[in-house]
Amino acid sequence: MNPKNYLTLLLIVPLVSCGGGGGGGSSDPESPSIFNPVINTFTASATSIVAGSSVDLSWTTTNAIECSGSVDWEGNKATGSGSETLTLSDVRSYTFTLTCRGEDPQNTVAKSVTVEVSDSSGSGSDIYAEDKSSYCKVPENNTSNYWIEEFSSEVLNEEFFSYDVGNGFSSNGQWIGGWGNEESQYYTSCDEGYSKFCNESTKATENTFIENGYLKIQPIYWNPDYGQTPFDDPYCETNDCSSWGGTFDYTSGKLITRDKFTVTPGNEVTVCFKVPEGSGHWPAFWMMPQSSDENTKSWPRDGEIDIMEHMSSNQDNQIQSTVHYSNNNSVHSYKWGIETIPQNVNFVDKFHSITFKWIEDKLEFYLDTHNEPFHSIDRSTNQDFLNGAYWPFNESFYLIMNLAVGGTNGGDININAYCQDIECSNLSEPDKGRLLIDYIEVKSIN
Repeated sequence: MNPKNYLTLLLIVPLVSCGGGGGGGSSDPESPSIFNPVINTFTASATSIVAGSSVDLSWTTTNAIECSGSVDWEGNKATGSGSETLTLSDVRSYTFTLTCRGEDPQNTVAKSVTVEVSDSSGSGSDIYAEDKSSYCKVPENNTSNYWIEEFSSEVLNEEFFSYDVGNGFSSNGQWIGGWGNEESQYYTSCDEGYSKFCNESTKATENTFIENGYLKIQPIYWNPDYGQTPFDDPYCETNDCSSWGGTFDYTSGKLITRDKFTVTPGNEVTVCFKVPEGSGHWPAFWMMPQSSDENTKSWPRDGEIDIMEHMSSNQDNQIQSTVHYSNNNSVHSYKWGIETIPQNVNFVDKFHSITFKWIEDKLEFYLDTHNEPFHSIDRSTNQDFLNGAYWPFNESFYLIMNLAVGGTNGGDININAYCQDIECSNLSEPDKGRLLIDYIEVKSIN
């Protein structure tokens, strides 16, 4: 999730209108222009899955008259934009090539993507052979420096956690709404006026609370059909909000450890979690660089570490980790990895853990008790850093956990999957509309 709650590095790019067709112009006004076909994007929803799982291929084209698939798929494919879901059963490497032609039959362009399919009974996947409610790594205090939050008390531990509030942030005097991602929610807190309900004794809100040993973050859609009223932004009590109404139909929760608890290289972070069900939910557990008065951080130059995200592009049995930074041209760059597990132990119905192992100049991400990382980034082998990009990941970072609504990666909002009152009484299983965190563990790497 792209962070936006501290100084943002803004890049202003002039827009230039370019004339002429892809094939160049002609001095003869009656000579038609020939436009080159272009495959703008061709991506797979996952680069590695287990046998029997599905992968989504999607693409967009320009100036294409006809497109077709080859190698491990066949047939004519849509021009303009298209998508296709494939179930892959064989344990091997699949290659999908998309070829498109333009007006001139000799003028073609092609792109390929590769998906690795592994044996669901091997490579550590046998840990899912037994049906359990949780496949999380078991916490173990076996290091010199150890910290764990198991949410055994219903009182939010304010020594470590604070609420982040609102629907955006200010950068260089400019207000950036929707947290820079077009998100719809207002993050509430226990400060007076910043939530509809606050339990002062536990520091819980209608969106963020501890129950039965779990931290629960539930977004709420204040449905007028249920007699609900939108959330009133307290900013509008002293400022003119007539241009947009001053209310929010959705509220949610976001906890941070900024200025209270940070993590540095030489440690590992494990989070045990379960994600909500339904389109529009964007849960995340991530890290941002800790700033000081003398050293103001900026994004993306100073990095972002997304330990766990579940986005609209992920199926219920997929989870994603992403690392953000600037390349050697100071342009936002990122590297992501998606892990796919058997559908019967998906991330909505079962608890799973991700362990982020952080050593100097190297980041690795492990699912549950697997011994091999499903995603990693190494300063010594990544081409951006070999070309001189700034490596920001040897500094202190703080923890963030939140559940965004909609936005660029949350997808279309399905209000029927959302809690629509404080008790979430509209859902037969209220926890299906919540991000649940069982524990957060931080310890030194021996």
